[in-house]
Amino acid sequence: MTVREAKWSCQPIRPAHEVTRPAIQMPARACDTHMHAFGPPDRYPSVAAPRYDHPGGSLQQYASVAAALGIERMVFVQPSFYGTDNSFVLEALDKVGPSARGVVILPDTKVAPGTLEDLHAKGVRGLRVDLFSMHDRGAAASEYLQALRRAAALARSIGWHIELYSPGVVMRGLAEHLPDLGVAVSADHMGYMKSAHGLTDTDFQNFIATLKSGQVWVKLTGPYRLSDDADWRHADDMARTLIEAAPERMLWGTDWPHIPDCGLDTGALVDRLVRWCPEDALRTRILVDNPARLYDYV
Repeated sequence: MTVREAKWSCQPIRPAHEVTRPAIQMPARACDTHMHAFGPPDRYPSVAAPRYDHPGGSLQQYASVAAALGIERMVFVQPSFYGTDNSFVLEALDKVGPSARGVVILPDTKVAPGTLEDLHAKGVRGLRVDLFSMHDRGAAASEYLQALRRAAALARSIGWHIELYSPGVVMRGLAEHLPDLGVAVSADHMGYMKSAHGLTDTDFQNFIATLKSGQVWVKLTGPYRLSDDADWRHADDMARTLIEAAPERMLWGTDWPHIPDCGLDTGALVDRLVRWCPEDALRTRILVDNPARLYDYV
């Protein structure tokens, strides 16, 4: 069995009326920098062997949750479920309008002329690199860096960043190379530095050292993915350390609909951020100012 389980069965999504209202009022223009939405299966088919079942997670469901939490801006991240078919992300961007941005997955083959410009006009600002898929098929270490360099060249040509969806065991070997890619890089789920996968504090400190380059951003997302303990203490410690190390490059997101544990309380995750970052001004920086810079909000 690899780091990723072969197939997940998703739990039912928690309805918006059952989501806890946060203890704080979200600042104006607060941005959820990491969420996924899914279209009807008959119109938007999955890849041949998705990692999980269709979770539901419609645009309407997310909009209800965002409204309940006071989230005004959002970033639609292309899920691995759809591979390189970004059709639903683009539909969501069109429906939501200028308060939304998108991060897409593109094929490794040459991109047709005009594709990046068209995506940019629709609100796309990032290129996602799914290193979990490469890890699951047993990619060699050199292949990861080659994939990053290809993605960086594309992103650099249009002024985007690249987003890494990577196991921590892969991130460990790539971290020192990230500042040399010549493009901004965001790391999902705090770099996925999960201790149960053999990641040590030294690995985490080396990851933090890359933040000094000014090129690397970190998403404070998915604490439930990083901790095997029920109260997520490992993730809490990671988040506080990251915020202290580089608050100007921290991003926050819900990771909605929390695949496969879709019954999780998204409102409680907002309160988790308050636990990590109790200072209002700093929290506003993470929720508003930082994403405005990376995702090119006017």
